[in-house]
Amino acid sequence: MTPDISMRDLESFDALARFHSYTNASEELGMTQSALSKRIKELEEKLGVRLFDRTTRQVSMTSEGQEFLSHATKLLEQFRRSVEEVRERAAGFRGRLSIAAAPHMSANLLPPVIASFLAEHPEVEIEFHDCRSHETLRHILSEEADIGLTVTPSGYVAHPQIAILPVLDRMESLTVVFRRNHPLETLEQVTWQTLRPHRMVVLRPTSAAVRLVDVIRTQQNIAFEHTFEVSLIDTALGMAAAGVGVAVFPRYVTSRSGGNSLVYREIQNSSMRISFGLQYLRGRTLSGPAKNFARHLRTYLAAMEPEGESDQDGPPDPQGSGGRPPPP
Repeated sequence: MTPDISMRDLESFDALARFHSYTNASEELGMTQSALSKRIKELEEKLGVRLFDRTTRQVSMTSEGQEFLSHATKLLEQFRRSVEEVRERAAGFRGRLSIAAAPHMSANLLPPVIASFLAEHPEVEIEFHDCRSHETLRHILSEEADIGLTVTPSGYVAHPQIAILPVLDRMESLTVVFRRNHPLETLEQVTWQTLRPHRMVVLRPTSAAVRLVDVIRTQQNIAFEHTFEVSLIDTALGMAAAGVGVAVFPRYVTSRSGGNSLVYREIQNSSMRISFGLQYLRGRTLSGPAKNFARHLRTYLAAMEPEGESDQDGPPDPQGSGGRPPPP
């Protein structure tokens, strides 16, 4: 039968083996000499061997004690390392984090956030799922992803099994995107009424960004006369650059496609409050890395510089001047 030996037993043995003194060992352990003597005696009884020879002047280890010390030292080191790793994981400095996000956030918003997060947390391993909006939920529900980044109208509920950790709420305007030399480029202000005659390149309902556009369209009672449906934001931007139509997105949505062939303009009276948040499985405790990532993302979003003037020659730059991400 394996003896019931605790870590406290091993720590007491290790301290006495190092100091060869009950006085010094008991001081380090924060216990009385008599309590330490009793613990060592009980450990010897559990093992069935004598670990120390004691005289009035000194304490010395027996040969059995020397052999046991090598094993006890390894066990203590492994235990302390395990405790430290658990603490580092709980603090978010170590571990694995699986993130899912839709294409417009995967390609533009998240890369600088993940880069700066990994620079501060090099011991965290990130697994990333860049996928469509509805697939983000699937990854979380199947536990393939710990968290998923979402941007929704405030108060939106995605799924009864999904909880959302709020990251940041802010007012957001919609932006119309069109090719250079389009008739809209001559207008000082773009309104919903001026957009009505133009063919709209719209996203299918599977996109998260389309929910934000639809909320404002419903509030403003706007119905487009001609539409051209696509599934991906980059496809919509490509269609806009080719002159198929004009596209409307929330201002935070940017893309590297289009280059100087696209013009971005803010739509008047198109502001709404949106919520950036992290989705996760309801009832689950977020890991330390996930909590740290949420704090990091909140700091990044809060530090994003204003988009500047609504009349821009290229995609809005969420990183501010020079395309560099703001400090986390």
